[in-house]
Amino acid sequence: MLLAWPRVTTGVRGVERDSRNPYAPPGANVDRESQAPVGASGSLEDAVSGNYEFSIGDIMSEAWSLLPGFKGPMWGAVLLIYLLFFLAGLVLVFALTGGDGPPSIVWLQIFNGILGVIMMPLIMGVVALGVRHASGLPVSFTMAFGYLRKAPVLIGAALLVTLLTYLGIALLILPGIYLGLAYGMTLPLLMFNDLGIWRAMETSRRAITHHWFGFFGLYIVMGVLVGLSALLLLIPLIWTLPWAVLVAGVAYRRMFGVPAAAE
Repeated sequence: MLLAWPRVTTGVRGVERDSRNPYAPPGANVDRESQAPVGASGSLEDAVSGNYEFSIGDIMSEAWSLLPGFKGPMWGAVLLIYLLFFLAGLVLVFALTGGDGPPSIVWLQIFNGILGVIMMPLIMGVVALGVRHASGLPVSFTMAFGYLRKAPVLIGAALLVTLLTYLGIALLILPGIYLGLAYGMTLPLLMFNDLGIWRAMETSRRAITHHWFGFFGLYIVMGVLVGLSALLLLIPLIWTLPWAVLVAGVAYRRMFGVPAAAE
């Protein structure tokens, strides 16, 4: 008589069970290196076609459930970036004024614009942490600095998006509002995919257009909640700011899928 091997089926998160004995303890699937994402995951093709799940309540709820294990790395990256921003500001002010008194308001605006462009890749690195954590990938505060190699592309894309958005606002206002939101996933797409600037912009625009009013409502609600939390002595921001970053991460994963795990 032949000896039959028990069939193994895979359950939630790669857990293996003996199909002949449903009461047997589960065993870990050692072939999987990382946990699967909590919710749905899309792809570039599905996103452009509008075939992705979108629900304001579901996205915000999932982002809140992902807070454990994310606040520490995110705040570590934010505090370090803020320190670099402060030091770079001092160096830039001294270099442009020669230390001859405080700069004028015009110079301060110029300084802030230059620093914003310089620091933008680091700020987007924080968003990348949210995408990674929402996708079940490991995160640490140093990973926020892992995308500096793409700084020229990110800066170029940010300037082009800003230019087109302001142009739309100058013409009829509404086109600018539409483009400002529709291009919102351009920079994350450039960080996680080998795309050109214009293709990333159009991929973001075409994908978000399918649920444009949903994204508009999502960011309005998120902004109101974060703003209200700031009124309570800023303490709730410890939770609400990481949550806002994770909202963007969950939305990205649902639209475009899990990014490559390359550092």
